[in-house]
Amino acid sequence: MIVVCPSCSARFQYADSRFQGATSKRFQCPKCSTLFEVMNPFGSAAPPAPAPTPGPEPTPGPTETTSRKRDAMLASAGLGETAMPPGIRYSLAFLTGPQASTVRALTSAVTTLGREEGDVLINDPETSRKHARIEIHGDGTAWLTDLGSTNGTITGGKTIEGPTQLLDRQEFSCGRSTFMLLIRTLDANASD
Repeated sequence: MIVVCPSCSARFQYADSRFQGATSKRFQCPKCSTLFEVMNPFGSAAPPAPAPTPGPEPTPGPTETTSRKRDAMLASAGLGETAMPPGIRYSLAFLTGPQASTVRALTSAVTTLGREEGDVLINDPETSRKHARIEIHGDGTAWLTDLGSTNGTITGGKTIEGPTQLLDRQEFSCGRSTFMLLIRTLDANASD
């Protein structure tokens, strides 16, 4: 993961494994010697929910049929159904901006980012009230969508126009805040 000093904005690499199960680590910036704490991006996520017990499938009503058609259309367009896939953990690292050097585990398939509304509130005056959305699909892909923000959502130096796939460690910006999506496959043989 990339750790950013909240004082001088120096960035340095830190291996996720060095947290050794701790929920946070204290760092001293090698550039300005500021002491600060960084949360483990994978230490606070809830364990996956148990799988539901299979039972007889009910006859679909009109709403369910419409929903299935919508899901099939999205899947054919490569957008898939939103769902947290088992065995994968997603986290959002704040690289710059008022909340730099913090990490938040994403525990929902749809996460909205905004200054005043959303699941992740960004204390940044250049971020719109409801700025962007991250959707995690059942196939494990993550998609970023701008929600009509004033300053746009930027990744790879370009303002995104529609749903844009985010890869592991890909950075994006909302206002003056820069984020990195962290995607980790959990080892089924490892114990947490």
